[in-house]
Amino acid sequence: IRVPSLPISVERAEYYATFLREKELISKVKGIKACVTGPFTLASYLNRRNLMTCGASKVNVVETLAQVLGRSCRRLSELGFDMVNIGEPFLSVMLGRRVLFSYDESFVVKTLETLIREVSSICAVHACGTVTPLVKSVLLQTQADIIDHEFWGTPFNLQAYTRDDFERAGKFLAFGCVSSVNPRVETVEEISHALRNALERFGPRIIVKPDCGFGGMLGIPGAYEAVLMKLKNMVRAARVVAAERESSSSS
Repeated sequence: IRVPSLPISVERAEYYATFLREKELISKVKGIKACVTGPFTLASYLNRRNLMTCGASKVNVVETLAQVLGRSCRRLSELGFDMVNIGEPFLSVMLGRRVLFSYDESFVVKTLETLIREVSSICAVHACGTVTPLVKSVLLQTQADIIDHEFWGTPFNLQAYTRDDFERAGKFLAFGCVSSVNPRVETVEEISHALRNALERFGPRIIVKPDCGFGGMLGIPGAYEAVLMKLKNMVRAARVVAAERESSSSS
C-alpha cells in the first residue's frame, strides 16, 4: 500500500462544504460532522475470510492505512468540519480478553493517534459493541476529545466507565440512547430514563446520540420514517432532561 500524495475519499465532503458556503448556510447549522473509518476496521476488511490473517493482523498494512487516513482527517478539518468521528467497531473484536495479533496497547494508541493528531477540530472515536477493559484503557489513553459508544443496544456498557474516568481524562462520552438496528421507535420517556441513568453514572460530560449509524436498518420497511421519529424523540428527551437539570440547579 502506497500513501498517495493527496487525501482520499474526501470528494463528497468537499462538495458538501462548498455547498454550505455557496448557499450561505454555515450560520444556520450548529455544526457539521465527518465520519472516517479507522485503520484497524478498514484493514479488517482485507483478506476477511480468516480473522487471524486479515489485513488488521499486518503491522505495515495498519500503519500505512493510518497515514493515508490521517491525511484525510487533516483535509476534513481544513474544510471546516467541526467534528471528525473515527469509527473503529473492530476494536471490540481486537481488544477482547487480550489484544489480538500480538499487538500491545501502546501500538493501538499510537496508531489511532496518527489520525487524531491531524484533527484540528473536535475529534471523537466510535467503538460499538461491548466495551471491554482493553477498549476502555486504549480510548482513555488517546487524545480524542470524545469517546463514542452504544448503550441502548449494549446496556452492559453502563458498567464500563465511571464518572471519574471522564473527569480525569478530560473527555466527553457520546451516549448512544436509541437503537440503530431495531425499527421500533423508543418513546421520549424511555430515552429520558436512559439519559437520567447516564447522568447519574457518568456525570454531566454527556453527548446525546443514537447507538451507531442507521445503516443497520437498510432495507427494513418504514425504516426512514422510524429513523426520523427516533431522532425527534431523542431531541425531545434531551430537552426534557436538560430542563429538569436546569430547574433543579436553580432551586
